[in-house]
Amino acid sequence: MAEIKITMKRVFRKGFLCLEIPEDEGIREALKRILTSCHEKYNDFVQVTINPPYKPRTTGAKSQNHHLNGHIVQLCNITKHSYDEIKYCVKMKAVEALEYPYTIINGYLLPKSEHECNTEECAKLIEAAHLLSADWQIALKE
Repeated sequence: MAEIKITMKRVFRKGFLCLEIPEDEGIREALKRILTSCHEKYNDFVQVTINPPYKPRTTGAKSQNHHLNGHIVQLCNITKHSYDEIKYCVKMKAVEALEYPYTIINGYLLPKSEHECNTEECAKLIEAAHLLSADWQIALKE
């Protein structure tokens, strides 16, 4: 069964849990597929987990994004691999070791794009860069 993780705004209606569906057509279509399946197979029962949303990753000087990219560039310079190759290795390490989110498309694992990361997920990528550098016996400069 497919799963979707969406940040939604709560709308108050006494006695009901109401959430505003985002305008994004991709999200709406994915949600429709899952709810249709739940209607057909589970008599309209769904499983819901509610968590507070995390802020988007930080960008700019001295940000999480800058920290992560700095580590990736250092690893590129030392290993002589491309930026995209090292970034993929960091993401795969995060998936394997730190439960970084991913999707599977026709049997292929696709780690979540860092452009869509929240602060928690970006922290996992930074930690994965640290783990990868330790595996490769490379000392990173912070």
